[in-house]
Amino acid sequence: MRTSERLRKLKQWIEKELCEGREMKAPAPDMDITKIVRQKPQCFLAWQPTRPDETGTLRIDPINVCPGILIMPRLSNAKYVEEKRFDRYNDVHRPQELGQTLAVDILFSVYEPGVRLPGFIDSAESENGLDMSLFMEGTEQGLFTLTDWMDDCIEKLLGAKFIPKTDLFVNEATMAYSLYTDQSFVVDKRPLYYGFVTVTFNCYAEEGVNNSLDQYLK
Repeated sequence: MRTSERLRKLKQWIEKELCEGREMKAPAPDMDITKIVRQKPQCFLAWQPTRPDETGTLRIDPINVCPGILIMPRLSNAKYVEEKRFDRYNDVHRPQELGQTLAVDILFSVYEPGVRLPGFIDSAESENGLDMSLFMEGTEQGLFTLTDWMDDCIEKLLGAKFIPKTDLFVNEATMAYSLYTDQSFVVDKRPLYYGFVTVTFNCYAEEGVNNSLDQYLK
């Protein structure tokens, strides 16, 4: 199975299992923090879409793709042979599991500007403008929304075991998850919150007949 097809089917599965039916906080078009906007999360493969900025060059605007999921392929094995300890210590040479792998990082992004306390919206109409003391930034809501979404991903992958209509089978022992970190520190991009789930899929490495070898043996 081609890598492109595997990725397309994985994206379809994630859209169905992790995006459909969800309404999550999103930035207002004019970035007005008095407005609460909710929308269905988006899912992208490898790269998020770009758009031209004021200078005419392309750039990625993280706000435009949040909330969202980005599937990022990682280093994978073209032909994977798993060695068993029994084989190694008993001088047995045979492949126990032969195939390809597809490793991906599934990056989650959540938008959480903060908590609006009672009276915050109404304060916009006062002479002094918005009362920012009624707006709590940097709260835990973004963290919990992010980790709950990542937990849903982990539970669904472990429960499904494989991606339908593909040769992708979940290698459970490879699954890991983390907040987005750099040099062991959590990267602070608030009001955007980032985390990722890492998983490796086992898949089938198709081997055709070697016609050159057949001709030689004849």
